[in-house]
Amino acid sequence: MDQRTLLAIILSLLLVVAYQSVMEVYFPPPEVALSQNAEGDLPANPSSGKEPEAGQIPPVANADPGAAGTPMAKRPVPIAEDQPALPQAVSDQQDSASEPFVPFKTELVDGKITLKGAAFSDIRFLKHLTHLPPDGQPIQFFNRHGEALFFNESGFLGNQVKTPDRNTVWSLAKPDASTPAHTIHLFWDNGQGLLFEKLIAVEEKTYMITVEDRIVNTTDSPVGVNHFSHFIRVEPVIDSHAMAISDFQGPMGFLDGTRIQHPYQDLHEKDVHESAATGWAGFSDKYFLAAFITTDNKKTRYYFDYDKPAFRVGNVSEKQSIGPKSQFSRSLLLYIGPKEIKTLEQVGHDLERSIDYGWFHFLAVPLVELLLVFYNFLHNFGLAIILLTVIIKGIFYPLANKSYRSMNAMKKLQPQVEELRKRYSDDKQGMNTALMKLYQDNKVNPLGGCLPIVVQIPVFFALYKVLFLSVEMRHAPFFLWIQDLSAMDPYYVLPVLMGISMFLQQRLNPTPADPIQAKIMMFLPLIFTFLFLSFPSGLVLYWLVNNVLSIMQQSYIVKNT
Repeated sequence: MDQRTLLAIILSLLLVVAYQSVMEVYFPPPEVALSQNAEGDLPANPSSGKEPEAGQIPPVANADPGAAGTPMAKRPVPIAEDQPALPQAVSDQQDSASEPFVPFKTELVDGKITLKGAAFSDIRFLKHLTHLPPDGQPIQFFNRHGEALFFNESGFLGNQVKTPDRNTVWSLAKPDASTPAHTIHLFWDNGQGLLFEKLIAVEEKTYMITVEDRIVNTTDSPVGVNHFSHFIRVEPVIDSHAMAISDFQGPMGFLDGTRIQHPYQDLHEKDVHESAATGWAGFSDKYFLAAFITTDNKKTRYYFDYDKPAFRVGNVSEKQSIGPKSQFSRSLLLYIGPKEIKTLEQVGHDLERSIDYGWFHFLAVPLVELLLVFYNFLHNFGLAIILLTVIIKGIFYPLANKSYRSMNAMKKLQPQVEELRKRYSDDKQGMNTALMKLYQDNKVNPLGGCLPIVVQIPVFFALYKVLFLSVEMRHAPFFLWIQDLSAMDPYYVLPVLMGISMFLQQRLNPTPADPIQAKIMMFLPLIFTFLFLSFPSGLVLYWLVNNVLSIMQQSYIVKNT
């Protein structure tokens, strides 16, 4: 490959990664301070007397004034004569914040739904730990109390209608023999002829949750309401070692077939409203996602905003008129779990688009799926990475072979090239003419090694993204000291071996005629070694194996030409 082209590609990659790394380490996003009792400062569940216009975003409102000094659970509830019998309530439990809650647990998640506000207040991932065993605990993704505030709530808004708000204490309906497992039925009577119900179904084998909000109108007058659902979250502190710049983290969505991203910093400056009939929206981290999915194919208003100290991502429906003695319900799907490509594809709704593989998404998806196939066979992600690298190297063998043969031919002509440079040191035009004649006489194309490598670049970047963003490799061991392929090598063995392999590979290439280029190329293995010290060991393993295979291929070509 032409040394200038190779140098340009390597330096471009180095500049981008180094810049992002420096920005992440020395200019991290500011941590938002939040007191332990900050929940009262959040935008309340919108239920003020002012009716939102069709599609209007839920307003930030105070809690029901009538609730002050009188807990809602103790307030007498008059029941209208024509109101249907309420479900039988069961006793509740108390969480650490002395709030009543309903627990739920599957083989994947352990969570709580607070009866005060009927919100998802605590969700932990049982198969994803904070640290490697034995110290690791299930990751707490949702937390309604404390600094890491993150929860979901939904409900109705109405004009001159008493709707439940964040301070409303709901009742838990007693399940019967026909109630499916992991199903929760909450209800609340507003005492004015309206019964509000929330039916929650948690799937056992996936991270999907179905939430149906229902309102029953037993009055003789129509009622107008809007339905809303949103996530509320304080901006998380990004781990500087997580290299979060490789994937977007923050409020995002995939609406009407278009990926939408709104960085936290942008929402500090301006709220954003979107309109779409299909898709999902929520908060995305490097490895985990919280998203709500609309399925009714009706135009819905989405909002991405910042109400200090928290951000909101939600949607609000058009106004619905509920006639006398009738009811209305709206269902949403929630996905709250890891960004596992197989799980996301199984769930559907384009949730796999939450993983930012960039321009080469069409290449990255088959690569990660092939990696998972190898893992299912080998039961070791390190061995799966090695096998995937060998397969990719085999696929590009003809192209790489052509490239290495061209470079080897250029290396053999290097003494004659140096002689021509000295002879025509003051005649650049004459030197170029002489060089072209030399190449033609020896049937060497100076660009012959470039095109094969350019073709491989998209695959390299796609695989780079796959290895960097795959939650499947989080805490996945390789062997001996490498117990987490998503983390850096604790003893720097792989980065040092990678640097050595890069140096050896460089010795097989022709030396650049330009002395400045030659010095830069000489220091590149050292620079890359230091750069790779903080890279995930899985990514370094791929680069090391790829270098070793390239050295073997080049050495074979040198010996046989």
